[in-house]
Amino acid sequence: MKHSPRLRAVVAAVLSTCAAAPVFAQQQQLPEVSVSGERQAGGNYAPANAASATKVDAPLRDIPQTVNVVTQEVARDQGARSLTDVLKNVPGIGLATGDGQRDAFVIRGFTSLYDNYLDGVRDDSQYFRDLYNIERIEIIKGPAGVLYGRGSSGGLINRISKKPAFSPSAELGVTVGSYGLKRTEFDVNRPVSDTLAVRVIGAYEDSGSFRQQGYLKNKDISPSLLWKDGNQSLLLQFDYQYQHRSIDFGIPGYRGAPASVPISTYYGALNGYNDYTQSTTRTSTAQYKLRVSDDTSFTNTFRYSDYALARNHTRVGTINDTLAVPTVSISRGNILRNEHGWYNQSDLSHNVKWGSTSHKLLVGVEVGEQDRFQYINNNTGGIYAYSTALLNPVLQDLPANVTTAAQNRGYAVQVTRAAYAQSLSSWTSTIKTLVGLRYDNYYQKYDDQLPANADIARTDNKVSPRAGVVWQPTQFQSYYASWSRSFQPSSEGTSLATNNANLAPEKTTNIEVGTKLDILDGRASITGAVYQLTRTDIKVTDPSNSALLIPVGEQRTNGLELGLSGELARGWQLIAGYSYMDGKVTKAVGTVTAPFTSAVASPLQGKTLALTPRHTASLWTLKSLDQFGLPGFQVGGGITYRGENYAAVDNAVKLPSFATVDLAGFYRPSVKGVSLALNFKNIFNKVYYISANNDSGIMPGAPRTVELTARYKF
Repeated sequence: MKHSPRLRAVVAAVLSTCAAAPVFAQQQQLPEVSVSGERQAGGNYAPANAASATKVDAPLRDIPQTVNVVTQEVARDQGARSLTDVLKNVPGIGLATGDGQRDAFVIRGFTSLYDNYLDGVRDDSQYFRDLYNIERIEIIKGPAGVLYGRGSSGGLINRISKKPAFSPSAELGVTVGSYGLKRTEFDVNRPVSDTLAVRVIGAYEDSGSFRQQGYLKNKDISPSLLWKDGNQSLLLQFDYQYQHRSIDFGIPGYRGAPASVPISTYYGALNGYNDYTQSTTRTSTAQYKLRVSDDTSFTNTFRYSDYALARNHTRVGTINDTLAVPTVSISRGNILRNEHGWYNQSDLSHNVKWGSTSHKLLVGVEVGEQDRFQYINNNTGGIYAYSTALLNPVLQDLPANVTTAAQNRGYAVQVTRAAYAQSLSSWTSTIKTLVGLRYDNYYQKYDDQLPANADIARTDNKVSPRAGVVWQPTQFQSYYASWSRSFQPSSEGTSLATNNANLAPEKTTNIEVGTKLDILDGRASITGAVYQLTRTDIKVTDPSNSALLIPVGEQRTNGLELGLSGELARGWQLIAGYSYMDGKVTKAVGTVTAPFTSAVASPLQGKTLALTPRHTASLWTLKSLDQFGLPGFQVGGGITYRGENYAAVDNAVKLPSFATVDLAGFYRPSVKGVSLALNFKNIFNKVYYISANNDSGIMPGAPRTVELTARYKF
């Protein structure tokens, strides 16, 4: 693997900074403050602070933007192991199948495929993220380009990882359940000295699926080391995730709905092991922090990652619904991806008091480069395709490797250079503001390795602003209004092409008004927001030349979100949310046609956005039974509702609304020792469809399942 001169230069700069900083720090010795303690299970459903929206630790009530937080307590109580499991708790999020190989979500009507972050650093490779080492997940709603740069139309998802601590802990967990679920996890944290702590977290899973021929083999490990001496610290982390799993696109649509077949029906290879996605992700992070004084701190984070994907799939293409016995075409394809990249973020924060006002200032610089190789070969004819009955498919094994000419093979380079500044200010006892600005110089190049196409490149220089005001008439009430904007370049996550290389980035603007209210003496909070999110200059096909794109499209979502989370009474936790979304294509030229032989072209303008249900709602609660004479016992349960929504923007197939109910029981007798969790998911065995990739790839949700988890703390 070759490393660019930019990478070598940045590594040298980071190492020299970390080497020089301790010398400077010795002149600024400050007393160390150590806080430790074991949180009660379920006692952290509503954290008061979050760092993702401002890159500084700030109360959620001071942030004029919707920020949802799902803690590890919520995830553990629900038996959640994936982002899909967790994000069903968050209003305003649509779920996609991710082309069978990756996490994919739609936030407020807009895809967030490339808006995944780990500890504030971009993590946009295409894989399913395991939550084995995650402390909590923070979701910023609306554009977040002011701190994170390109993308983030509807919002972004930031996973906060577990770090070493100076209080010892160790845990081993085993989970077994329906459809061959078998999973083991461990988490060992040990202080080595007063200044050094280490932590090793791992997971192994070998499970089946309710889907025919479905399986998952997962191996994860994350060692980390924290050195902390007075006012400075150095954190070193490594994250390795390996997955070998069946690639599954779900079932096709038919007559405006998911095909009426058993939810286990598979439309792939006869031998399911011929259809798989195998991914390996390695991430290395070094983070140095220096507390210069009580008011000033510096953080430098360097991240290097590499990712490899091998995917072989058999999938549905065209659906012939005009025959007496409808058929589907099934074809073969191969995809290879190899990526590596690095990012370096340097942040300086400083608290300033001017008269009666106070200001928490942040300035930062981000530089990075991502290098991506991609090979795609999908063949829909000859020996690589066949036709079979839609409602009773008879599967075949197609040749494993497609040897015809590839459709895509090339090397993409994406370089980010950015600077940003932000001020979180208190002007009076009741008025606060948050303003910020980021400048991005974003370079994109695509080296096409197919002889028929030319190499292309472009550079975008964009500014991403944010402004918001907060009114807090009492310590328990907060009302805000905000405006923010972000940009989406032609190669936001994919390669440049001849039809988009000359087009300027699309733009997204969010206008939001909301409230955050603390209730029950601050033990719980209520949130509410109304917003208008508009994405402009969207690239659509030129009606007069199908080989070209033109920037004339516009999509808009008007919405409402409500939330309630926290401790309603001693030992009674709850997290609940509701969203209303009206997402439309408000401007467009040309037409769109569904993949059915009976389909006719219809105008794109006026269509409802895909995977954007008008109504979503969720509730989960946990109750301790201590007061009933059952110390250590807890019960939990919840309901998830998702309104009807379209599988694709052509609006040809509608996923029906559904509600599922989960129940759980727990035995957690003490801080240490054995604890048990029994989770019943979808207890009424509801048939539902959780997500889609398009009209021909609709994923059924899991039927009734039972999971038993035993954990031993020592």
